[in-house]
Parts: sequence; C-alpha cells; structure tokens
Amino acid sequence: MRTILLFAITCCLLVSCGTKTKQPAQTAKAPDPTTAPFYYLHLKGKIGDEPITMDLIKSGPWVFRGYYTYDKIGEPIMIWGSPEGDKIILYENTDRNEERLFSGKLDSLGGFKGKWRGKGTSYPFELKSSLENAVALDVFYATDSVPLFPGNPNTPVGQASNSIVWPATGTDADIAGFVRLNITEGRQITDPQKYLRRDIDSFLATYKVNEKDLDTSNGIPPTASWGADGDMKIVWNNYPLLVLESFSYDFTGGAHGNYGAHYTVLDLEKKKVLKVEDFLKPEYKEALIPELAKSFRKIYKLEDGERIETMLLVKEILPNDNFLVTDKGIGFSYTPYEIGPYALGQVMLFVPFKDIKPLLK
Repeated sequence: MRTILLFAITCCLLVSCGTKTKQPAQTAKAPDPTTAPFYYLHLKGKIGDEPITMDLIKSGPWVFRGYYTYDKIGEPIMIWGSPEGDKIILYENTDRNEERLFSGKLDSLGGFKGKWRGKGTSYPFELKSSLENAVALDVFYATDSVPLFPGNPNTPVGQASNSIVWPATGTDADIAGFVRLNITEGRQITDPQKYLRRDIDSFLATYKVNEKDLDTSNGIPPTASWGADGDMKIVWNNYPLLVLESFSYDFTGGAHGNYGAHYTVLDLEKKKVLKVEDFLKPEYKEALIPELAKSFRKIYKLEDGERIETMLLVKEILPNDNFLVTDKGIGFSYTPYEIGPYALGQVMLFVPFKDIKPLLK
C-alpha cells in the first residue's frame, strides 16, 4: 500500500510539472568529443547494474565538470576531472574521507566506458550519449589576462576565464530563446561569444583601475595578482525541466577568494522560471527544518546527540531560494558563510520527495 501511495504522488508531481508532455522536435546532434574542443554530453547507462544519468561538460582545455545521478535515487552528485593519457578521470563529491572516481574513455559517438572505483571496490560502467527528452547545448570557453605593470618581468597579473552553455543550433526556437534569456539573466544577447567575454572584460578592467595605485615601496605584495573563474553546469535535463548551475570564483586580494554556485530551474514547456512554491505547499519552510538537519547529519556523519550548530553559524537550517530539483527530490544550496564558516564550503542538502509526501503539491 505504501508503494502504491508513493507511486501515485510521484505521478501527480510529474504531471503537475509537465514532465509527461512531449518535447518539441529538435535537429541538434550530440558533439564528437574526439574533435570538439568544448562540449556537453547527456549520457545514459549503468554502473554495474545500477542505471545512471550523467550531464558532463568539457568546460576548459583540461577541465571536465558536471553531475550524475543514480536513476533510482535522483540525488545529484558533482563530478570534476581532467584527461590523463588516453583516459578521462572524474572525481565525485560524495565522501570527504574516501576517493571515488570514474576512469574511462570517450569515443567519437559520445560513449563513455570504463571503471568506477569507490567503497573499496570497482564496477564497470558504460554510458551512451542521448538527446531523448533532453535539450542540446553547446559550450563556449574563453580566458584572458592583463599585466599590472607592462614590461616588468615580475608584474602581478589579472587573469579571468569563463565557460558557458548555449542552446545548440537545431533546438526549438522558442525553447532556445527562453533558455538563452535565462543564461544571460534577462539580457537580449544572441551572440554567445559576446556574453562570454562580458564578465572577463569587466573583471580585468576593474583590476587595472583598482590596482593602479598599488604601493610597491616594500616590494610587490603576493596578493597583487587577481583571478576569476566562471562556469556553468547542467544538473538536470529531462524535458520539460532544465536545471542550470552558475558558478563563480574571484580573488581580489585578502585571505582567500569568494565563490558560490547558484541554480535556476526552468520549465521549458511553460517558459517559466520555477520557484520552490511551484513544488511544495506554503507550510514547507518550517516543515523542512528537520529534513534539512537530517540531510546535513548524514553528509557530515554527525553522531547521535551531536548538535548541528557545532559545525554551523546558525542553530537551524532553513530552506532558501537557491534550489534544484530532479524527479526524485529537491536540494537546497548554501554558499560559504550563509549557514557555516568558509572552511565548510558550499553545502548542498538534498531532500527526497518520498520523505516529504504531505508537502508535495
């Protein structure tokens, strides 16, 4: 009876979000990873016998980033890595005390095959590129730098890089326009290269202005070089829902840089940016407090009776507006200092829908 009830609730959620609707036709094709300098792959397959979905982006010359989910669980797991010889090594952000990784090869059709290692064992994995019920996206990357004191071999340097996703040619025009508008934060920009350079040029111009009167009477301080990095990831891509992550990091002197990831949940059918209230009933804010605490305790392995505030700057964790969704749950993300110290990093707390059935719309 419990299984039947959960199935019924899940079906209602999917229908209310429009996930049973048909995706408009698109002629875009998956890229060839052996020739494309930067690309996005929506991959489906298995680790051992477990079905998974991976959204992988080559976001720089030597950088891979993305997420994957076990289809039965639906909780996004962040991955990042780089090429090593003829293989790609992707590390996952799950257990702070144990290394878990994918080691495999990409073929010209976008297939990814190899070994997953973790939990003291290993399993074969095989994934294939598929755009069924998924939006095709291109990836653009740029980097630039400026010397603070041109001609000085010891000059500090301002450096900035940026990577973005962009609707691929062949994507339904209305969907492409809606996605593009949200990538550019409402700006009517149709040239991805122009948008890509925007943050880079702004950061480097600010560096030149702010540091032009740098006091070098006692030598050039080590914090005189600035740096910035931005990238976008796909967390979930299953029509009509598309979840984007926008990450930014900048160092402008001081003890450490500042960074954070922010999420946008798009309904591609309704052309609507979704809010938490589109998924959960009005009383969700108070009701989610114990669920968020449970998620935090699980991630950081707190003992029974150990209070979460021993690791945080707050006594309880409240849901915020920086959220993501999959077909199995909702996640709330907290940037450094929002609920915890800088050393704790960005915190993502995922709550399965099955644990909050009374809150679902």
